[in-house]
Amino acid sequence: MLTMDKKVTIKDLEVKKGKVDVEFIEVDGKQIILTHIPYGNIDHYVTHTNCRSCKVEFKKNFNYSHTCESCLDKSNREKYLKKPVVTAPYDGIIYDEYTDKYFTCIEEVIEHYEEDEISLDNAMLLTTVSSSYASIDIEQISQDVVHEDWDPSDELLEKIEEFNKFLETESTGTVFPTDERIDISQYLSDLKGDK
Repeated sequence: MLTMDKKVTIKDLEVKKGKVDVEFIEVDGKQIILTHIPYGNIDHYVTHTNCRSCKVEFKKNFNYSHTCESCLDKSNREKYLKKPVVTAPYDGIIYDEYTDKYFTCIEEVIEHYEEDEISLDNAMLLTTVSSSYASIDIEQISQDVVHEDWDPSDELLEKIEEFNKFLETESTGTVFPTDERIDISQYLSDLKGDK
């Protein structure tokens, strides 16, 4: 996050000529620069810049912000609307990209938006998928610790297979958003009709 109190744009920074020493090697008469000088450091001193999309000046929230919040929201919404659709009701954990929160059901989403006085039009709901534990691979666990011609015992293979079957039944309790968006428009329409 930027912490400067004074407004600074790129126009406010005076660019001066100076000498910069760089390390290089010569190969076949050509100089190869070893020390690269990052241009991006100027971003640390600029608090306001013009948006790359709409060209309007905005206050940066982060050093490398180049897009205003409005254009960023618009871009995120466009990407969201291109995702495949699943119609509500949806049975599973719901991720809301707009608020960056997880919910157990659509009613919980609606309640959250009402409590925080946010329009449900802003909701960007996605389905989720549960993660699972990776199975154990005999080659992975024996790599670099056994000789080249080593063969695992039948008992070891049996125990690993048994443990892998156990892992398949266990849940990590962790979910991740998918690329499927949840359309709640019909669901909301039905709710209004029931009242």
